[in-house]
Amino acid sequence: MRRRQEDMMRNARRLRLVIGLVALYAGIVGVTAAAAGAPAGASGTVGNTAATFNSVRFADGNLIADVTATAAYTGTLTGTSTINGRLIVRADGSATFHDVEVFTGTVNGVAGTLTFSLNGSNDSALNSQATAAIIDSSGGLSGLHGVLHEVGTVVPPTGPVGTYTGQIG
Repeated sequence: MRRRQEDMMRNARRLRLVIGLVALYAGIVGVTAAAAGAPAGASGTVGNTAATFNSVRFADGNLIADVTATAAYTGTLTGTSTINGRLIVRADGSATFHDVEVFTGTVNGVAGTLTFSLNGSNDSALNSQATAAIIDSSGGLSGLHGVLHEVGTVVPPTGPVGTYTGQIG
């Protein structure tokens, strides 16, 4: 009889330990999910406000430029960005660009900074499209991830102006 009581007490302790570990795990997962937030739709306008060609060279009929630019956002994102990257323009006017963009402002009213990897192109009619993937975040936006898709028109000499849509969270 005594052995059976000891076994029951041991099993009860194990059960309490398992329940405690499950509760701890659920609490950690809940806090992590709340910090990151569920992905939500993002939309608004984005447009370059200035651009500087820091160095320009020609290769195989293409213009290759290292560019610094600024952009303004409205909508889900409200604020400004600095952009540094490379622009390759072909003879027909089409182009590709690969940039790092640092946004400072708010996302749904929360202030902070986002860093995007920005890659895109335009056709010879200057219709542009780009993808901006969040690669870093800080301030109140720390932990934010997501991707924006931008479409618009290149307006010389500053660059693309258009709209963005995407998912962030």
